[in-house]
Amino acid sequence: MAPTNQILAADTLKTLQKLVKRRGDANRILKERQKKVLSGEDYRLFEDNLGDKPHLQPEDSDNTKASIYYIRQK
Repeated sequence: MAPTNQILAADTLKTLQKLVKRRGDANRILKERQKKVLSGEDYRLFEDNLGDKPHLQPEDSDNTKASIYYIRQK
């Protein structure tokens, strides 16, 4: 019976090591994602900065308007 208990203990140890590694990897990835997420204050500042800039028409806006017109006609 002793060898069976040692095998179970070794399997349990391997399983726990894999679990801890996966958990650590998942936590690391989660922390990296949280660093990239903008906060409410960041969005407000972003909105303020965009509001100060003048709006520029795209160079191909005439072509786009014509395309939309003809698509609607079909």
